[in-house]
Amino acid sequence: MNATVLIVDDDGDLLDLLSMNLIAEGYVVRTASSGAEALTTIGANKPDIVLLDIMLDDISGIKLAGKLKNSDDTAGIPIIMITAKDSETDIVIGYGVGADDYVTKPFSTKVLVAHMEAVLRRAYPDGGTLSNIISAGPLKIIYDLRRVLLNGTELELTAGEYNILTALVRASGKILSRDELKVALGRSEGLQKDRIIDVHIAALRKKLAAAKNIIKTVHGTGYRINR
Repeated sequence: MNATVLIVDDDGDLLDLLSMNLIAEGYVVRTASSGAEALTTIGANKPDIVLLDIMLDDISGIKLAGKLKNSDDTAGIPIIMITAKDSETDIVIGYGVGADDYVTKPFSTKVLVAHMEAVLRRAYPDGGTLSNIISAGPLKIIYDLRRVLLNGTELELTAGEYNILTALVRASGKILSRDELKVALGRSEGLQKDRIIDVHIAALRKKLAAAKNIIKTVHGTGYRINR
Protein backbone atom coordinates (compact mmCIF):
# COMPACT_ATOMS: atom_id res chain seq x y z
CA MET A 1 0.00 0.00 0.00
CA ASN A 2 1.31 3.47 -0.92
CA ALA A 3 -0.10 5.00 2.26
CA THR A 4 0.82 8.22 4.00
CA VAL A 5 1.95 7.68 7.58
CA LEU A 6 2.42 10.29 10.31
CA ILE A 7 5.00 9.28 12.92
CA VAL A 8 4.59 11.10 16.24
CA ASP A 9 7.53 10.69 18.62
CA ASP A 10 9.73 13.07 20.62
CA ASP A 11 12.82 10.90 20.03
CA GLY A 12 14.52 12.52 17.02
CA ASP A 13 16.79 9.56 16.35
CA LEU A 14 13.83 7.17 16.27
CA LEU A 15 11.91 9.51 13.98
CA ASP A 16 14.80 9.54 11.53
CA LEU A 17 15.23 5.77 11.65
CA LEU A 18 11.53 4.99 11.24
CA SER A 19 11.23 7.55 8.43
CA MET A 20 14.12 6.05 6.51
CA ASN A 21 12.88 2.48 6.93
CA LEU A 22 9.25 3.22 6.05
CA ILE A 23 10.21 5.29 3.00
CA ALA A 24 12.22 2.28 1.85
CA GLU A 25 9.06 0.18 2.30
CA GLY A 26 7.11 2.47 -0.01
CA TYR A 27 5.31 4.71 2.48
CA VAL A 28 5.02 8.48 2.24
CA VAL A 29 6.24 9.68 5.62
CA ARG A 30 5.50 12.77 7.68
CA THR A 31 6.78 13.32 11.21
CA ALA A 32 5.86 15.28 14.32
CA SER A 33 7.88 15.56 17.52
CA SER A 34 5.01 16.71 19.74
CA GLY A 35 1.28 16.37 20.14
CA ALA A 36 0.75 19.99 19.11
CA GLU A 37 2.77 19.51 15.93
CA ALA A 38 0.86 16.32 15.18
CA LEU A 39 -2.50 18.10 15.45
CA THR A 40 -1.30 20.88 13.15
CA THR A 41 0.02 18.38 10.60
CA ILE A 42 -3.16 16.31 10.66
CA GLY A 43 -5.29 19.45 10.37
CA ALA A 44 -3.42 20.49 7.24
CA ASN A 45 -3.34 17.09 5.51
CA LYS A 46 -4.79 13.95 7.00
CA PRO A 47 -2.53 10.88 6.89
CA ASP A 48 -3.79 7.38 6.18
CA ILE A 49 -2.37 6.05 9.45
CA VAL A 50 -0.69 7.42 12.58
CA LEU A 51 2.16 5.81 14.52
CA LEU A 52 1.86 7.40 17.94
CA ASP A 53 4.33 7.18 20.83
CA ILE A 54 2.59 6.84 24.16
CA MET A 55 5.08 9.15 25.94
CA LEU A 56 5.25 12.70 24.53
CA ASP A 57 6.54 15.81 26.26
CA ASP A 58 3.45 17.97 25.85
CA ILE A 59 0.61 15.45 25.93
CA SER A 60 0.41 11.71 26.43
CA GLY A 61 -0.11 9.61 23.34
CA ILE A 62 -3.21 8.13 24.95
CA LYS A 63 -4.77 11.59 25.40
CA LEU A 64 -3.86 12.54 21.85
CA ALA A 65 -5.34 9.31 20.48
CA GLY A 66 -8.52 9.97 22.44
CA LYS A 67 -8.72 13.51 21.03
CA LEU A 68 -8.33 12.25 17.48
CA LYS A 69 -10.82 9.43 17.88
CA ASN A 70 -13.41 11.75 19.49
CA SER A 71 -13.37 14.16 16.56
CA ASP A 72 -15.62 13.41 13.61
CA ASP A 73 -12.98 14.83 11.31
CA THR A 74 -10.21 12.44 12.42
CA ALA A 75 -12.00 9.48 14.00
CA GLY A 76 -11.50 7.34 10.90
CA ILE A 77 -7.70 7.63 10.88
CA PRO A 78 -6.24 4.37 12.25
CA ILE A 79 -3.74 4.71 15.09
CA ILE A 80 -0.99 2.32 16.14
CA MET A 81 0.40 3.08 19.59
CA ILE A 82 4.17 2.72 19.97
CA THR A 83 5.69 2.48 23.42
CA ALA A 84 8.46 1.00 25.50
CA LYS A 85 5.86 -0.06 28.02
CA ASP A 86 4.27 -3.46 27.72
CA SER A 87 1.99 -3.63 30.75
CA GLU A 88 -1.53 -4.91 30.36
CA THR A 89 -2.86 -1.63 31.77
CA ASP A 90 -1.25 0.47 29.03
CA ILE A 91 -2.56 -1.83 26.34
CA VAL A 92 -6.10 -1.78 27.75
CA ILE A 93 -6.10 2.03 28.09
CA GLY A 94 -4.74 2.44 24.55
CA TYR A 95 -7.46 0.28 23.07
CA GLY A 96 -10.00 1.96 25.35
CA VAL A 97 -9.45 5.37 23.72
CA GLY A 98 -9.74 3.88 20.25
CA ALA A 99 -6.22 2.84 19.23
CA ASP A 100 -6.33 0.25 16.46
CA ASP A 101 -3.18 -1.65 17.39
CA TYR A 102 -0.20 -1.64 19.71
CA VAL A 103 3.53 -2.22 19.09
CA THR A 104 6.10 -2.42 21.87
CA LYS A 105 9.67 -1.10 21.57
CA PRO A 106 12.07 -2.44 20.52
CA PHE A 107 10.61 -3.80 17.29
CA SER A 108 11.85 -4.64 13.82
CA THR A 109 10.72 -2.80 10.70
CA LYS A 110 9.30 -6.05 9.38
CA VAL A 111 7.09 -6.47 12.46
CA LEU A 112 5.97 -2.83 12.38
CA VAL A 113 5.10 -2.97 8.68
CA ALA A 114 3.13 -6.19 9.22
CA HIS A 115 1.05 -4.42 11.89
CA MET A 116 0.59 -1.37 9.67
CA GLU A 117 -0.54 -3.38 6.65
CA ALA A 118 -3.02 -5.34 8.74
CA VAL A 119 -4.50 -2.15 10.19
CA LEU A 120 -4.65 -0.47 6.77
CA ARG A 121 -6.43 -3.47 5.26
CA ARG A 122 -9.06 -3.30 7.99
CA ALA A 123 -9.44 0.47 7.76
CA TYR A 124 -9.48 0.63 3.95
CA PRO A 125 -10.69 -2.77 2.72
CA ASP A 126 -10.85 -1.71 -0.93
CA GLY A 127 -7.86 0.66 -0.82
CA GLY A 128 -10.13 3.32 -2.24
CA THR A 129 -9.69 5.88 0.50
CA LEU A 130 -5.91 5.79 0.70
CA SER A 131 -4.10 8.91 -0.44
CA ASN A 132 -4.23 9.24 -4.21
CA ILE A 133 -0.64 8.18 -4.87
CA ILE A 134 1.13 6.61 -7.84
CA SER A 135 4.75 5.61 -7.98
CA ALA A 136 7.51 4.64 -10.37
CA GLY A 137 10.87 3.54 -9.02
CA PRO A 138 12.02 6.17 -6.49
CA LEU A 139 9.24 8.57 -7.52
CA LYS A 140 5.92 9.07 -5.76
CA ILE A 141 3.24 11.48 -6.95
CA ILE A 142 0.52 12.56 -4.51
CA TYR A 143 -2.34 13.85 -6.67
CA ASP A 144 -4.48 15.56 -4.05
CA LEU A 145 -1.49 17.59 -2.81
CA ARG A 146 0.25 17.97 -6.20
CA ARG A 147 3.48 16.82 -4.57
CA VAL A 148 6.29 14.79 -6.15
CA LEU A 149 8.71 12.90 -3.90
CA LEU A 150 12.05 11.48 -5.02
CA ASN A 151 13.37 8.98 -2.47
CA GLY A 152 11.18 10.74 0.08
CA THR A 153 12.43 14.25 -0.74
CA GLU A 154 10.00 16.69 -2.34
CA LEU A 155 10.86 18.08 -5.77
CA GLU A 156 10.03 21.65 -6.74
CA LEU A 157 8.42 21.37 -10.17
CA THR A 158 6.68 23.85 -12.42
CA ALA A 159 3.08 23.14 -13.37
CA GLY A 160 4.19 21.98 -16.81
CA GLU A 161 6.87 19.67 -15.43
CA TYR A 162 4.39 18.20 -12.95
CA ASN A 163 1.77 17.60 -15.63
CA ILE A 164 4.22 15.87 -17.97
CA LEU A 165 5.72 13.70 -15.24
CA THR A 166 2.28 12.72 -13.97
CA ALA A 167 1.14 11.76 -17.47
CA LEU A 168 4.22 9.59 -17.99
CA VAL A 169 3.91 7.82 -14.64
CA ARG A 170 0.20 7.22 -15.13
CA ALA A 171 0.94 5.67 -18.52
CA SER A 172 2.84 2.90 -16.67
CA GLY A 173 5.59 2.49 -19.25
CA LYS A 174 3.46 3.13 -22.33
CA ILE A 175 5.09 5.46 -24.87
CA LEU A 176 3.48 8.90 -25.03
CA SER A 177 4.00 10.98 -28.14
CA ARG A 178 4.91 14.64 -27.96
CA ASP A 179 1.38 15.51 -29.09
CA GLU A 180 -0.08 13.45 -26.23
CA LEU A 181 2.22 15.16 -23.76
CA LYS A 182 1.25 18.57 -25.17
CA VAL A 183 -2.34 17.78 -24.23
CA ALA A 184 -1.19 16.94 -20.69
CA LEU A 185 0.52 20.35 -20.44
CA GLY A 186 -2.73 22.29 -20.61
CA ARG A 187 -3.81 25.39 -22.47
CA SER A 188 -1.32 27.85 -20.98
CA GLU A 189 1.86 26.21 -22.19
CA GLY A 190 2.18 27.43 -25.78
CA LEU A 191 1.16 24.13 -27.38
CA GLN A 192 2.04 25.37 -30.85
CA LYS A 193 5.73 25.07 -30.07
CA ASP A 194 7.04 21.74 -31.36
CA ARG A 195 9.97 21.53 -28.94
CA ILE A 196 8.14 22.58 -25.76
CA ILE A 197 7.99 18.95 -24.57
CA ASP A 198 11.72 18.44 -25.04
CA VAL A 199 12.41 21.59 -23.01
CA HIS A 200 10.26 20.32 -20.13
CA ILE A 201 11.80 16.85 -20.28
CA ALA A 202 15.31 18.33 -20.12
CA ALA A 203 14.31 20.39 -17.07
CA LEU A 204 12.75 17.35 -15.40
CA ARG A 205 15.84 15.22 -15.95
CA LYS A 206 18.00 17.94 -14.41
CA LYS A 207 15.83 18.00 -11.28
CA LEU A 208 15.72 14.19 -11.11
CA ALA A 209 19.54 14.18 -11.02
CA ALA A 210 20.79 10.62 -10.49
CA ALA A 211 17.30 9.28 -11.25
CA LYS A 212 17.06 11.08 -14.61
CA ASN A 213 17.16 7.84 -16.59
CA ILE A 214 13.70 6.97 -15.30
CA ILE A 215 12.46 9.06 -18.26
CA LYS A 216 13.33 7.22 -21.46
CA THR A 217 13.47 8.78 -24.93
CA VAL A 218 11.94 6.65 -27.68
CA HIS A 219 13.48 8.16 -30.79
CA GLY A 220 11.01 9.20 -33.40
CA THR A 221 8.06 8.48 -31.13
CA GLY A 222 8.10 10.21 -27.74
CA TYR A 223 8.87 9.35 -24.15
CA ARG A 224 8.02 6.73 -21.56
CA ILE A 225 8.66 6.14 -17.89
CA ASN A 226 11.00 3.33 -16.90
CA ARG A 227 9.21 1.59 -14.05
